[in-house]
Amino acid sequence: MQGSTSTSSGERAALIDVLLATTAGTGLMHESFDVDEPERFSRQWFGWANSLFAEFVLRTLHERS
Repeated sequence: MQGSTSTSSGERAALIDVLLATTAGTGLMHESFDVDEPERFSRQWFGWANSLFAEFVLRTLHERS
């Protein structure tokens, strides 16, 4: 949600990097994860969070073009 409301392209890019770094190699968003071990997460499939992430990335890309 922070990325969706940010007006800073740098902040949005940094948040995308953080989100991608915490997928545990799945490329998917999780309900929660261990900050020290992102591969320990809850809810293998979390459609709502995945949809929000996709919308955030697409909006960010659209604003850059």
